[in-house]
Amino acid sequence: MYSESELLLQLVLFAVRLIPLVFVGAVFANLCVELGVADRIARFINPLLRAAALPKGLSIPLIMVPLEPRVGHAMISSMLERGEIGEREVIASSFLVTPLVIAIFLVPRYYLPLAFPALGVTVATIYILCTLLCSLAKMGIAIVYGQITAHGGKTPTAIEKLHSSSAEASKRSSRRDVFIVALKEAAVLTKKVAVRTLAVVLFLAVAGYVGLFLWLENGLSSAIGFIGLPAHTITIAATYAVSPLAGIALAGAVLSQTEVSCRGALAGLLLGSALFRLSSEYPRHSFPFYASVYPVKVAFKLVALSIAIDLPVLLALTAAVLIFM
Repeated sequence: MYSESELLLQLVLFAVRLIPLVFVGAVFANLCVELGVADRIARFINPLLRAAALPKGLSIPLIMVPLEPRVGHAMISSMLERGEIGEREVIASSFLVTPLVIAIFLVPRYYLPLAFPALGVTVATIYILCTLLCSLAKMGIAIVYGQITAHGGKTPTAIEKLHSSSAEASKRSSRRDVFIVALKEAAVLTKKVAVRTLAVVLFLAVAGYVGLFLWLENGLSSAIGFIGLPAHTITIAATYAVSPLAGIALAGAVLSQTEVSCRGALAGLLLGSALFRLSSEYPRHSFPFYASVYPVKVAFKLVALSIAIDLPVLLALTAAVLIFM
């Protein structure tokens, strides 16, 4: 749990990192549209785009999201601001590449350095696979949602016409003019994002100061004491709910001393993951990020859908571990 000063520092760093990346991502997205680059790259991700009935114009953002999520989402936000896509495309595309975000961005940076040394190959592998299952569920929902809603909003054909008209216009303009237009549109988007980010940072600072997050963490951690799990499993889950790294380290320590079974450690990690997402990841990280980049209504829907998918999957996996392992 951050102190008030640590929370404020984290929020300031969040804004300092986000706003320049939004500008870079917006410039890149605008240039790709104006110069017709998206059509050339689309073939690499076309199967996913077709599966979710999404336009080729989203190919570059969807390739960028797993590599650097902030830049990728800034590119999607830029397309939304330009009117090239709608809310449907934002939601479907955000969930569609979630497994790639886990596999390419999160696993090498956060899971591999600690999970395997701490938990051992077997437990770490199962734990990471369970995390991937949550993201695969999101991908499946994105495909179904994209297909069901394909008749509404902006259709791929309409968006591709916008891109082709932009490409034709760019042929009649010099590269300098195209670059200037891209910079101007990126500056407009970045200004909007900066205002949203300031509002989000102020809200989170006040929430942290009045102890909202501490109350939420304590309430959720106390709740798991009533579900009848072994003491070590509850301890791992409660620790993970406050700090995932500390939860993994604790699970590894008690596993090495044979104080808890693989089954108990995995159940604690999965339950702790659900608690951490509810108490910290969604309110402190996901929503502030989405609300900084997208309109608040879209940000709320993205977070609400994430909770509706992740929570049942994690609880089902926890139950499966307890029953079948």
